[in-house]
Amino acid sequence: MIRGAGRCVVAVAAVVAGLGGLQRLSWRSGVTNEEAFGPLPGDDVIPHPMLEWTRGITVGTSPAQVWPWLVQMGYHRVGWYTNEWVDRVIWRVDARNADRILAEYQSLSVGDVVPDGPDYAAYFRVREVEPERTIVYSSIRHPYRGHPIDPADPEDLLRLERRLVEGGKYIDFSWTFVLQPRGPQSTRLLLRTRANYAPKAVRAASIPLGLFDVYFAHAILNGVKRRAEADHT
Repeated sequence: MIRGAGRCVVAVAAVVAGLGGLQRLSWRSGVTNEEAFGPLPGDDVIPHPMLEWTRGITVGTSPAQVWPWLVQMGYHRVGWYTNEWVDRVIWRVDARNADRILAEYQSLSVGDVVPDGPDYAAYFRVREVEPERTIVYSSIRHPYRGHPIDPADPEDLLRLERRLVEGGKYIDFSWTFVLQPRGPQSTRLLLRTRANYAPKAVRAASIPLGLFDVYFAHAILNGVKRRAEADHT
């Protein structure tokens, strides 16, 4: 009886430890404690987030070499450098990621609206741009359904965002890319997501969502790394 109880305690402890490890991975990956818990540009967009994820990678070249690959990202710009099946699953369309720097997408300014789906069914607002250092995006969108809008009509954007918030089913988040030099040919590339959401039941899916973000975010980071390093050699 005692031996059986001991096995039960060990099993419960293993489950708890496993869940704790998954939760930690969903919150942070590829980053130090200082990077995970330290402030980054864009934190003020969502000052009191219900969730926060921080990802990171080291790129073997300078921020100046990484920046052109970062600034041109966006749906129907050069893509997000993720595997193309992601677009087929999410948007049911084929999309291609560019493997070269395109001059027409090297301009990005505060206030720009960057597509994140066909017909701007999802989109980002550009909140902050500091060349060779940071890009801060923000977005308010439905948790799983796109809503095409006219990006040239600011009122259309505001109406959609207002409708989502008032309807009580939305994700309001910031998405920040940060470049930190670590030597003549080394750069830390960090990606932080901070979000509030409704309904609060979404919290039950926070770990699975965070684990998907591990895959998605590191696909982007690795895509940037691979292109920047290949371009540098």
